[in-house]
Amino acid sequence: MKIKYLAACCAIALFGVMVLSGCREGTMSTAGADCTTPGVTRNQVNVGLIYPDSGVTSNIFTAFRSGIDARFGAANAAGGINGRHLIYTLRSDEARASVNLSVSRELVEQAKVFGILEGSIVASGGADYLAKAEIPVVGLASEKVWAKYRNMFTFAYNFPDGAVDTFGKFVKERGGTRALIFYNGLDATLSTPLANQFNISLSALGIPAAMVAGDNDPSATQVEEAIRLIRTNGIDTIIGSLDVKGLAKIVSAVRQRGLNIKVIVSSSEAPSQDLLAQYGSQLAGMTTVTNYLPLEVESPANTAYRKAMSAYAPESRDSGQTLALLGYLIGDIFVRGLQEAGACPTRQGFIDGLRAVKDYDAGGLLNKIDFEADFGKAEECYSFIQVNSTGTGMEVVNTNFCGSRLN
Repeated sequence: MKIKYLAACCAIALFGVMVLSGCREGTMSTAGADCTTPGVTRNQVNVGLIYPDSGVTSNIFTAFRSGIDARFGAANAAGGINGRHLIYTLRSDEARASVNLSVSRELVEQAKVFGILEGSIVASGGADYLAKAEIPVVGLASEKVWAKYRNMFTFAYNFPDGAVDTFGKFVKERGGTRALIFYNGLDATLSTPLANQFNISLSALGIPAAMVAGDNDPSATQVEEAIRLIRTNGIDTIIGSLDVKGLAKIVSAVRQRGLNIKVIVSSSEAPSQDLLAQYGSQLAGMTTVTNYLPLEVESPANTAYRKAMSAYAPESRDSGQTLALLGYLIGDIFVRGLQEAGACPTRQGFIDGLRAVKDYDAGGLLNKIDFEADFGKAEECYSFIQVNSTGTGMEVVNTNFCGSRLN
């Protein structure tokens, strides 16, 4: 990814890697106080960024990095945090746990970073080391380890402690009585745990569900099996924790057979305009559930996000990419932690200060989080948007639909 900012303001060379801050000409602010914490100088806070910057996932996570550039860039343009600009040192863990550990050590012991941002799916590799070293970590919680260590912060857990009745409550309120949960059986990181969460939630409301493993792009045989189950079991609800294109394929085939489906819920991103053009009204009522404010919702928070992406991550031409928004949210949590840590931040001050925050909402992009009470637990509130009746666009159902934790 090429970012054309002024070198004096926005980048330094460290161990042969370019460190980017997302700042722009004319944004330098009054320097902060002298501090002894590693990674903290009078002018800067240096953070480590780890994600798979090579291999088949590298292009996907480029958007994540752009989101961080946008949030750090906005913070720097506003004068930084207590007069210090945010920069980061990038390392790739190649999506391997052993490499995640080695680059975590390198960033802490050699690059002397203050904390770590993780866009990795194998953060467990370095998690124990970073916890023992009391290093603040903020990232995407795609593994169980995120619910174990209190130095690790996120806004949603793929493997939470317990479940909620929110999804079952939503389905029941919309008339659903029996469900089919279609998921990607090869995705043990996201799709499978989400399917299990849906199943528990539905069961809590007395809604039986059949769970069917398939592919993100279901084969004709898998689609026919879904149709058979719907017809023979009187199923009126379809839930998909797989790619939106795959779910759209199933929903379209079901409706072409004339089967009556009352509720359709997708945990993937909202259907694109191309997908809506392909299927049209066959997708009407297809509902997307997210643990962040959907980008399709017009709001001051989403406007601020888009402006930051345009100004400080101009290489990212599509601010609508989910991973870009997730990167922005991770960057925002780190900014909040530094704010809570005070004028001369320490790592422990960051951890303790952020854990004490009870009403974090990322400027309106999230429903409120209590970093202490919600640690490791499933979120109770979600946003729901759906395809309109003509299949031409999305409409808001509820941006703060809440249930209760089950245990």
